[in-house]
Amino acid sequence: MSENKDLGSSFRRLFFRDSEPVQNNNPQQSNTTKSGFTNGGGNFIQNPGLSASNQVVDRTLVEDFVQRLHNLINQSNQPGFDFLEFTETLFEETQTPNADVFKTVFRIAQKIDKSLTPEHLLESSKYYRDLVQQAADSEVLKGESKKQNLLTDKDTEKRNLENSLKDTKAKIEQLNKQIQDLQKQEIIVSNQLSEIDQKYNSQFVDIDNKIGAIKAAKEQVIVSIVDIEAGITTNLK
Repeated sequence: MSENKDLGSSFRRLFFRDSEPVQNNNPQQSNTTKSGFTNGGGNFIQNPGLSASNQVVDRTLVEDFVQRLHNLINQSNQPGFDFLEFTETLFEETQTPNADVFKTVFRIAQKIDKSLTPEHLLESSKYYRDLVQQAADSEVLKGESKKQNLLTDKDTEKRNLENSLKDTKAKIEQLNKQIQDLQKQEIIVSNQLSEIDQKYNSQFVDIDNKIGAIKAAKEQVIVSIVDIEAGITTNLK
């Protein structure tokens, strides 16, 4: 079979059946798919095995990656009748094949390829399983690498912000201390201002007393001089 031949919608349904309802007689499990994903018709599905971490998966992303893996398998289809062709035929019969369907399809397949054996089917299925595993692991590694880079960027930005906050707080403390020092200085200056009159009043009084004494002394001396001048004018002419 050609490597690029599309196996069709029947085969694709094998990969997308996680998105389809599954018949179940247990009412408590009526909304559970074969893979264990909830199936409520919303945009997200949750893996019960990861419920402890509340991991929610975007259904659209899941289907997108399923489609990509399907395309990879389809492009890597090996020549001859192998697991892929067997699966296509199997699901063309029914979406819920039982033992009789498996046996019937295998008998039909052996008529197409006389050398076909269950071992060959399992060997080819392992090839595609490994292909999917490697492709998925590669994407997971890319995601983990991107996440690690984001974590590094986050830690760097967080550290820079923490340092900036620390510097800002230090400046605020420094400014608060300067404010406190200025407030203390304000009190000192205010007290000095309130005491300024008292500080100079005694000096003003002392000076005024001296000025008054000088004026009085001057008057007394001048009066004495004037008396003498009068006496000279009167008695010596």
